[in-house]
Amino acid sequence: MTPINKLVAFILLLLWYAPLEIAHANDNQLLSQAELNELLKEYKLSGVSVAVIDDFNVVYSATAGEKVFGSGNSINQSTAFSTASISKPVTALLAAMLEEQGKLSLDDSVAKYLTRWTLQKEQFPNPEEITFRRLLSHTAGTTQSGFADFYKGDAVPTAIDSLNGVNVPRYDSPISLAFMPGESWSYSGGGYVIVQIALEDLTGKTLPELAEEMLFKPLNMVNTTMYQPDSPLFLQNVASVHQDDLSVIQSGYPICPQIAPSGMWSNALDMATLIIEMQRALNGDDTKVISQAVARNTTQIETLDVVGGWGLGWMRLEAKGNLEWFSHGGSNTGTGGQIMGTMRDGRGIAIFGNGGNPARIPVIETVIATVVEKLDWKKSLPVVKQQVPLELLNDFEGKYLAGFGETIEISKQNNQLFYQGRLLLWSHIESGELVYLGDGEFGVEGYPNRLSLETVSGKKRLKVSRKGSDKVSYFESAPQ
Repeated sequence: MTPINKLVAFILLLLWYAPLEIAHANDNQLLSQAELNELLKEYKLSGVSVAVIDDFNVVYSATAGEKVFGSGNSINQSTAFSTASISKPVTALLAAMLEEQGKLSLDDSVAKYLTRWTLQKEQFPNPEEITFRRLLSHTAGTTQSGFADFYKGDAVPTAIDSLNGVNVPRYDSPISLAFMPGESWSYSGGGYVIVQIALEDLTGKTLPELAEEMLFKPLNMVNTTMYQPDSPLFLQNVASVHQDDLSVIQSGYPICPQIAPSGMWSNALDMATLIIEMQRALNGDDTKVISQAVARNTTQIETLDVVGGWGLGWMRLEAKGNLEWFSHGGSNTGTGGQIMGTMRDGRGIAIFGNGGNPARIPVIETVIATVVEKLDWKKSLPVVKQQVPLELLNDFEGKYLAGFGETIEISKQNNQLFYQGRLLLWSHIESGELVYLGDGEFGVEGYPNRLSLETVSGKKRLKVSRKGSDKVSYFESAPQ
């Protein structure tokens, strides 16, 4: 290698590692080590791993706390956490990438690819309607929302046992339909297990093998795996799961045979790598494994029903800072996290914690809110310089039923509209102002969708829509 080539190689090496160096240099701009430690102490969380992305680069990374509370064994940048449902968008990416390779169609019936297990007519009268796309967007109507964890020494069911309702504590019958495919939305880990079996039957490889080969190794995500703690290929540096009282749950390492919906282990920096790959793909930049078509396909909104926005694997309901995000949360017993990336401009957050919901969720929400504020990410809703027609204000007043059973009451005060009730299934926000956007549409701070009014057969209903999407949903008038 010539001296010039050596210099170029050295510069490229520096650039490759620059984001991590910047992260440590900028710790005080977001959350200092002392602030993270105080958060853990305040909410009684054993440990946390955080990474923040800005302009397509990691600009902050930090860890705090312990793998086992009270052990003195600190979490570091390589420590992996059980990520729970964050496994789902990874599974969806694998399916979309296999479609791009010509090995399947997301709009095919999954039955076409199943050999070890079949869609029985008794549970699935129209198996041709159970497509990958519907299973990955939770619109197939399948049951089994989530599964219990297992530990070393337990009688661990197989993935197929789970679908058959065998040795799974939450279910005593096979997976079936709660509604006809395509008619609504319902969270279904069981649907993802069907996808897992189909992908494995199609390729002749296990889902952990596929994930390693297609995503984790090419992206150098060395602290991420879908192998389980009972496998010799499982990671060594991992955080134990904890009860709310900070005691370790059994062995500390949950085994999830339902790998597609909940079996992945990872950390904040590795997930930041995945988010950046997705964002660069969406932006049309050069990427390693995820194409622009795959990124667009998986983040495209498939439904607004019930939940307010969902793609293939990715949630499309997040609106922190009034920005458009693709995201997913994860929550197994005693562990979980949140990953989120903006659809444009390369901003993102990945955070994991090893503790129960009462400890982990407020720490995650505090960190996210701090990042959005300190990096000045918040975008104002567009201001329309025209007075809202009084007739429109009057027409909007009333009570409406959200798709998940919540009652939304809209009332007028001083020529402005305000609402009471949750607009999103998992939102903690229960009130706010409706901001006029023009053309009869209103927006809400921290809510990704637009609301307009329709009258059908003399009855009012709210139309829920999203800019840039042709999907719509409705909040019907509540009975008076």
